[in-house]
Amino acid sequence: MLYENWLHNGSLNIKAIHCKPLKGNIVSECLVIGGGIAGLHAALRLVDAGKKVVLLEKIICGGSSSGQSGGFLSPESEEDMNDLIERYDKEKAKIVYGAPARGMSLIINNIRTYNFNCDFRVQDSLLISIKKSHDKRIFEEAEAKKSQNLPYKILKENEIKKVHPGKNYGLAMRYPNRYGINSFAYCQEMKNLLIKKGVKIYEGSEVQKIIGNTAKTHLGSIKAENIIVCVDKMKKELNENFSKKYYHIQTYIAVSEPLSDKEMKTLFPKGELMCWDTRWDYIYYRPVNENRLLVGGSSAGTAYMSEPSYSPKVVNKFVDNLKENFPIIKNLEFTNYWSGMIDATKDLVPIADYDSKNKSIQYSMGCVGLSWAAYCGDYLARRITDKRNTEDMTEFLGANRKFFISDGLQKILGKKISFFISHLKNFLG
Repeated sequence: MLYENWLHNGSLNIKAIHCKPLKGNIVSECLVIGGGIAGLHAALRLVDAGKKVVLLEKIICGGSSSGQSGGFLSPESEEDMNDLIERYDKEKAKIVYGAPARGMSLIINNIRTYNFNCDFRVQDSLLISIKKSHDKRIFEEAEAKKSQNLPYKILKENEIKKVHPGKNYGLAMRYPNRYGINSFAYCQEMKNLLIKKGVKIYEGSEVQKIIGNTAKTHLGSIKAENIIVCVDKMKKELNENFSKKYYHIQTYIAVSEPLSDKEMKTLFPKGELMCWDTRWDYIYYRPVNENRLLVGGSSAGTAYMSEPSYSPKVVNKFVDNLKENFPIIKNLEFTNYWSGMIDATKDLVPIADYDSKNKSIQYSMGCVGLSWAAYCGDYLARRITDKRNTEDMTEFLGANRKFFISDGLQKILGKKISFFISHLKNFLG
């Protein structure tokens, strides 16, 4: 396999506009820092409200975490409804679940309204129990969804075989209104749209520090009345307090050579699905452009590594597992793989909050999943554009909310161990 992000290879023939780096010192009404899903959605909300907007991106739009994603559009990311109810209560869980659901709707609305070319696919989600002892999770999630009036269907072994005949699949839960996209292509389409709407975008322009309301890059600076920061791996030069609150989970993705129509029909006889399994370091997969399979996930051995690992060993395990369950693809070659360090918070719910010392600056970080990122960027922008906005998510998204491991204890344990313990707490309860 070639270590290369297949999403970037131009297979969708998108004619993206090249944006030059910022040079010189300028002034703007609003500044968005970061050209991923969150930053792009923040800029769209601002410009549609009549604001003058500048966006700075350190590489290219979608060039970091957003453009490395598996492209799943779902309100679920690292946590299902049952996890949220256990942490909060039914009413609060509904609010938290509703945020990424709205983010997903924002993305889908843009795709349909502006006819984006980003491999948009309707794919019901299939949560698959990989062993009998995991069946409990399926039934608990079903009860949680039932309590929130969310649609789902439990599938037993004979029913699974009709829609996705995996060799070792005995129980699953299917839920509708889920989608898949090429996330990098979506970011490029969003960039083109924003430029047409009048947003000034500068790529190759990493913000090195923020002083007051001025963001400084290597070759220039921007002073703005309002600043929204949507970056991953935040450095202390941007905000020392916020830089201590991001953690990361290392994940891997691989893409196959094209499948034949017969092979694809055998895997998904009743239509495409996006599939997840119930192991802690789960594996997921779904069909993508050109009848290829995208498969990804994380590994307990590499998830918390301080530096990226580029070895294909982990992703080869995903591929071997998939081939074991579907012998028809035993000879299928996987052509590309890549890894990524996904930003997260200690409780896996994003931070979207004001700078405590300067209310004209806001930060979005730790968005696990495209839907959360779209929501957070839009949410922060709405705080600027709609002064009558009564939505306040500080209890759930505030930077100073309580975490299982406090900031004080983290100073003793260290950042890596604190996140590892918090992550286990989130999954084990």
